Parts: sequence; C-alpha cells; structure tokens
Amino acid sequence: MPVLSGHERRVLVSTCLASLGSFYTMALTGLALPQIQRGLAIPENELGSLFALLRFGTLFSLGLAVSADRGGRRRLLIVSVAGCALCNLATAFAQSGLTLAGLQLIARCFLGGEILLAAVVVSEELGADHRGWGLGLLSAVGGMGGALALLGFAVVDRLPYGWRALFVVGSFGLLCLPWLWHSLTETRRFSDHLRHGAVGSDGPAWRALRDVVSGHGWRLAAMVGVIAPVALILEPGSVLISKHLQDDLGYSPAGVGLLMAVCGIAAPLGNLVSGIASDRLGRKPVTMVFSMLVSIAIALFYGGAGALVLTIGLALLFLSIGGIMVLHTALATELFPTGFRSTAAGLREAVATLGASSGLGILSLLYDATGSHAASMIWMLLVTPISPVVLLFLPETARRELEEIAPDPVRT
Repeated sequence: MPVLSGHERRVLVSTCLASLGSFYTMALTGLALPQIQRGLAIPENELGSLFALLRFGTLFSLGLAVSADRGGRRRLLIVSVAGCALCNLATAFAQSGLTLAGLQLIARCFLGGEILLAAVVVSEELGADHRGWGLGLLSAVGGMGGALALLGFAVVDRLPYGWRALFVVGSFGLLCLPWLWHSLTETRRFSDHLRHGAVGSDGPAWRALRDVVSGHGWRLAAMVGVIAPVALILEPGSVLISKHLQDDLGYSPAGVGLLMAVCGIAAPLGNLVSGIASDRLGRKPVTMVFSMLVSIAIALFYGGAGALVLTIGLALLFLSIGGIMVLHTALATELFPTGFRSTAAGLREAVATLGASSGLGILSLLYDATGSHAASMIWMLLVTPISPVVLLFLPETARRELEEIAPDPVRT
C-alpha cells in the first residue's frame, strides 16, 4: 500500500462513501430482474429494450459532468448522491415496468455522476505513482454497495414487499449527505485552474463540448473505439447473469446469491489488480488484457458446460468487470486537461451508455433469431478485437503527471 498524506486519505474516504449508492443501484436491478419481471408482468421479448432505456439514463450524467467543469466537482458530486438515493426510494413504489424504467433512468443519471465525479476527484488529488491504485481502491470499496445488494437479494423472497424493500435500502445515501457536505473539499487542481483563468472554466455547456472535441478530437475518437465495443457485450452479459442462472439453469435466488457471493470476490480483486498492475506495467497493456478477458469470461459463462466451467466463467466475468471499470475510468480522466476532465469523463460515460444500450437492443433482436439469450451473447463476441487494436494508438499515461499528459491551455 502506498504512503498517503492525510489529505489523500480524506479524499479516498469521502469518494468511496459517495460511490456506495451507485454500485448498490447498478447491482440491484440486474440481481432482482426475474422478480421485477414477474412482479410488474414485463413480457420476455421486451426485457432487452426496457433495460436499454434504463441504461440510457447515464447519458444525462454528461450534464452533471459539464457543470462540474464550471462549478466544481464537490457540489455536483453531492447533488448526484442525493438524486440517486431519492430515485431509488421512489422506485420502490413503481406500479409498471415503464414507471420503474423511467425512475431508474433518472437514477442512472445521478449514478453516473457519482461514479465519474468521484473518479475525477481521486485522479486530481492523488499522486501520479499511485493514481491507478487509488482508482482501483475507489471501485473496490464502492463495490461494497454491490455486496450489500447481493446480501439483500439472497433473502428477497422473505423480505416484506420483496424487491421493493431493496430499493428502499438503496436510499441510504440520504443519510450520508451531512457528512459529505462538511468533509468533502474542492480539488486543488480545479481551484488552481479557476485562479489561473485557463480555458474551459466558464461559458455555456455547449462551448465546453465544442472545445474538447475541437482540441482533443482524436483522443475522443480513440476513447470511443476502446470503450464502446466492450460496453456492447459487457452490459447484457452482466445484466443477464441472474436470469441465466435462475431461468436457464434452475438456480434458486438463494443459490444465485451464494454463487455470486463466492465469485463476486473477484470483482474487488479486479479493481485492485488492474489499478496496481497498470501503475507498474502501464495502462495500455493491462487494458488490452482485461478487454480480452471480458469476452473469454462471457464465452465460458454463457457457452460452457458444467458447474466448474460456469463458476470459472462467472468469477472471470466479475474480475474483468472490476478491472475494466478502473481502466476505462483512468483512460478518460488522464487523457484530458483539467478544464475538460470532468466533461471528458461524462463523454466516456455517454459512450459506454450508448454501447451498452446498443448491446441490449441487439440482444433483443438476436433473441428473435436464436430463441436464447445465452446463444445471442456468444454471437455478440465478434466485436472483441476492436478495443485492443485501438488502444495501440493512445499514449501511455501511467506514472505521468496529468499536466504532462494533457496541459491546460491558457486563455490569451
């Protein structure tokens, strides 16, 4: 473990606490999918499209990201925590699939804000030698929210009001707001950025988007090529885990909970391994490895035979989810200057959202042709080689100061 200053430790505690609700919400909807489907009478052939709409909500976190490049990271991060918690509370009272999707669409907007702004804060406040480690720790500790969702799901059939009670628990972020308000401070890099009057500190949102595209278009294009193909297969592959185990393989909710608890240990391991390894070996080679690992895991889980292959595939899937989350986050926060860093992180989330929504939509189309979600997942693996190839054209960012990678342009 690297030696951290008192300020760096406070930053990690605050951002990890802010991330708990986002990871809980991400895990919960996929875990309780069969129960939600039955409770709200959602037809089988509408699942992919409905959850594509839900995932589309993180696109709107781009607005929070752009605002954070104008008004600061702290304020928008706190707003995101409150918004996600309130939407989870409201979801507990949803009476239709469309209502649930609409509420969770809004929740995903704030959820995306929580994740991307916490990562921006960590990237800007931690030293270059252990920035990847910090992002890995942020995801690993934040992932405890996913563990909480898993524990709740294991007893979902015995909870009063079933899956609805789990969404009530998802509003716990409201209890954290007073502490975050008093302990979370604005990042030093952003404060310096405002004092020096660098480009990107004022003006309307559309100007920020225009400037980051015009000044860093090739890096944005490469980011799309790296992130979108992975999101295309990773989102449906993770959303359908519980459904595949219950509906295709006959697992009970308790059995799903036990298997996912055992295999889920690999997710925080992936967070930490990817962060530490990329600090030492470089972001590019480690990201290439994890991009390939995503497809290997999905092929084993959805296409393999036998309990052992299934378990190995699920463990590798959790490992790759944990790792790719950290590595794609680092990609966006390190390649762009301070004045556009949050906006670029929002664009990364938008790219991942479009890729994920496209993957869920393609899943629905393939289901009509194959009659099986598992078989459809195998066909989607054809996009696997795209991301590693595009990574070859990006600069290495590990162990370099952010200003060296992407200096802030000064207004003339």
